Amino acid sequence: MVGLGEMTFGHVGINVIRMEPMVEFYTKLLGFKITDRGHGGGGKGPELVFLSRDPEEHHQIVLASTRPAGVPSTINQISFRVKELSMVRAAYDKAVGAGIEGIEPVDHGNALSVYFPDPEGNRIEVYMSLPWYVSQPHRDPINFDLSDEEVLANNEEKCSRDPSFLPIEEWKAKF
Repeated sequence: MVGLGEMTFGHVGINVIRMEPMVEFYTKLLGFKITDRGHGGGGKGPELVFLSRDPEEHHQIVLASTRPAGVPSTINQISFRVKELSMVRAAYDKAVGAGIEGIEPVDHGNALSVYFPDPEGNRIEVYMSLPWYVSQPHRDPINFDLSDEEVLANNEEKCSRDPSFLPIEEWKAKF
């Protein structure tokens, strides 16, 4: 049997109840751009909104007006990787500024994250990876009253004491 070869994640589709609050959240809070918008099924089907932050990807998210009211989301979380802690902090600050409830800044040991819900309760994560491995699950709160340097130093000091700690390159070699 032939293997699938290299595979990368392409995009996610989200069934939504109310399109406009979702479009506003993903464009204004998370900085996505609408790349296309219309109705499927020859114009008679559900509304579809295609969103991307990357000009190399027509869409990274497609919102489809196919979720009936009262039906819970089946999404556990949608995670977005950023390059540095200042970007995680910026997502935290934007969520706080937007009055979003249920914001959780989390230190996972190998990543620093902030979680918050979109308008329909889907959990969003904005995170940065760190150059080490510690066994998961691992969850401590992040104190954003500290500077980025202090948050990173606290994480590294704590993780280096963890018995499962490995530089990420060693963990990758075992993968």
